[in-house]
Amino acid sequence: MPPRVPVTVLQRFRGAAVVGALAIAGTVAPGAVAHAALPDPRPGGESVLSRTWTPALDPADPLVLVNKAHPVSPAGWAPDDLVRPDVTALGEHDRLRADAARALERLAAAAEDATGHELVLASGYRSADYQRRLYARYVDAHGRRAADTFSARPGFSEHQTGLAADVAEAGTSYTRFGRTETGRWVADQAWRYGFVVRYPKGEQAVTGYSPEPWHLRYVGTALTTFMHLADTPTLEEAFGAAPAPDYAPTGG
Repeated sequence: MPPRVPVTVLQRFRGAAVVGALAIAGTVAPGAVAHAALPDPRPGGESVLSRTWTPALDPADPLVLVNKAHPVSPAGWAPDDLVRPDVTALGEHDRLRADAARALERLAAAAEDATGHELVLASGYRSADYQRRLYARYVDAHGRRAADTFSARPGFSEHQTGLAADVAEAGTSYTRFGRTETGRWVADQAWRYGFVVRYPKGEQAVTGYSPEPWHLRYVGTALTTFMHLADTPTLEEAFGAAPAPDYAPTGG
């Protein structure tokens, strides 16, 4: 299917729709829950509305696109600024890139304020070698075709960038996250903190993966503001990139 990419956001938002969207994005009522500072989307400011977004080639850039058509390059790359965010972690994969870690801390604090439930980190950075072992286990258990719907092949995982975080509500399996109060709040509010729900429901033909409401990807608030105002659910569409439902024949 062709990507549903807006030519520009300004063409998608006309008249009262523009005014309403900008009023929401450009103001914070006194006494409201403090959110991360957002770029000014209005003409004359740092206008995310009229900007053309393109994916970065550098794997260290938060705007890098990683999917079944775009592997992490170079293949063995690893970030050099991994830190442990000040949130509860459920396992050994408890590190993220520094900017993503700080953003997750803000998201987790706001989520707990709003819902009364703790947001925990189920999995952060994973090396290409670990992803190779993980994917092999899934293939052994489910077969390659099924594994490809929910697990990235080695070298094609967002977790290798250190910008992806699998999250959960404390005391609940991450696979149930979308059905929890915290999961619903995160789905609505993660964009304010620079995160997108990377594999949303109904977008498997674009992303190549079954829905994963727990899988958050840090890209920064400028791009997430654009995606929120443009009602653009995937990074592929935001970047004007082709859908990536399957690996190329030589993709692994």
